[in-house]
Amino acid sequence: MFGPLNLLAALFFIGTLKDFSVAGLKLTEVRIPKYVVKDSPAQLECLYDLDGEALYSVKWYKDGNEFYRYVPRDMPPAQTFLLPGVIVDLHNSSDATVTLRNVNLQSTGRFRCEVSGEAPSFQTVTEHGDMIVVFLPDQGSPKISGGRPRYQVGDYVKVNCTSGRSKPAVELSWQVNGEPADKQKLRKYNTIVEGRDGLETSVLGLQFRVEQRHFRNGDMKLKCIAELSSLYWRSNEESVEGDRPQKAPALESRETAYASNSRADPVQGTSYRELFVTKILSLFFVQPNAAGSTAPPSSTPPAPLLLLVVSLAVVGAVATLAQGIAQDIDVFKIPMDRTATGGMAKGDPEARELLAGREEEKRSARPGKSEAQLGKISLSAR
Repeated sequence: MFGPLNLLAALFFIGTLKDFSVAGLKLTEVRIPKYVVKDSPAQLECLYDLDGEALYSVKWYKDGNEFYRYVPRDMPPAQTFLLPGVIVDLHNSSDATVTLRNVNLQSTGRFRCEVSGEAPSFQTVTEHGDMIVVFLPDQGSPKISGGRPRYQVGDYVKVNCTSGRSKPAVELSWQVNGEPADKQKLRKYNTIVEGRDGLETSVLGLQFRVEQRHFRNGDMKLKCIAELSSLYWRSNEESVEGDRPQKAPALESRETAYASNSRADPVQGTSYRELFVTKILSLFFVQPNAAGSTAPPSSTPPAPLLLLVVSLAVVGAVATLAQGIAQDIDVFKIPMDRTATGGMAKGDPEARELLAGREEEKRSARPGKSEAQLGKISLSAR
């Protein structure tokens, strides 16, 4: 009768011992770096507390495949197993630490540490963590495109920020004048994956309408930030100016141009022909106003037909003036030539009359001469 009860009591005692042994072996900390830069070393740590137990083994797995084993009673105690992307540095590895050399993109994965105790319990505890090998952007700071050197209120800002190729893709963000941009103004694009290694390029757009508050001291600063955990942080900033309204250049009006040629301010060295042309132009451009007086010329340019008429009138007037001057010269030259050798005789009445006229001109040209002196001059001339 008491046989089954004794059996149950024995089983309960054994279960108590098992629970006690499990509680004795435990992992205190497993350290697996979340990000490691490509071609750099990585250190994995598995810290445990035996609590009186004897250590049987420490094993490391990547994605379920064993690559490192440490058994104290084996000689040598540490050994490795070939696995793509995993190169163990045995000289810097032990039961609690495993060092990987020259990690590459294939080294990314889930790493698990497993600690087992000796007989009779052979208790096992395990813990895992993920490690990502980072390929930093190969083109330096992120690039900003689509911007303009100047903006004014009402314009639309449409810019893109593009990171360099990396693995994994970096996180991009925008700032306007040092403050994070509104999420509604961001434009997200799909990540671009290329190359055998699957390097990724991130693109983030920014679009908004310019308001006066976007300018500080006449400038607006647009900043793009690219970051990847604590391993990588780069930024690029563009400072754009706001269009300031400029005063239109003062164009000289015709009124001002005519005033500079008025009688109060004569132009030196002006030829008679230029004065004549100016007079003709003033006759065409000055028009009477309602009161009957003349008004300044209008600032509106004359019609082409009027310009043609004015040009023809000027050309004709200049030609007439030149012809008249030429005739006057010929008329004056004729009597002069007739008094020369082979011309009219001195006894000719017409010649005497001409000489008398010249003497009269000489008298008027020399007001300081007396009548007697003028008479002598006249007799000598005869």
